[in-house]
Amino acid sequence: MTHKVHITPGRAQAKIGIVIAAMFLLFGLVFGFVVLQETPDSEGGLKILMGAFFLLWVVACSSMIIFYVRILSKSKNPEDQSLVDFQYEASGVADTSGLDNDFAKRLRHLEELKREGLITEAEYRDKRAQIMAEKW
Repeated sequence: MTHKVHITPGRAQAKIGIVIAAMFLLFGLVFGFVVLQETPDSEGGLKILMGAFFLLWVVACSSMIIFYVRILSKSKNPEDQSLVDFQYEASGVADTSGLDNDFAKRLRHLEELKREGLITEAEYRDKRAQIMAEKW
């Protein structure tokens, strides 16, 4: 049996990411405008190079904003304020002889994550309910 863990930013991290990316975008636009205004007209090649750099800057910042907005729009629980979202998938054919042991391992691992403060109480309850809902 193979296991996949998907880790994505949570709602709180997405909100922080949007604010930071917007600040970078604003900084880049202001800085680019000032630098291009102060560059002499005789330096045409330099102006083109700096314009290309700041265009790339705007595209990168805009991409980060779009990435975090998509995370916010896909969030299942709007009240969730966790920094990280864990998604655990098990695929393949399971060996039924060790199935009870597998459940126990997963529950113990989940308990350990909660105890270490890596997941919130709500995340713990949700994931525990998912594990318990699986066929034994």
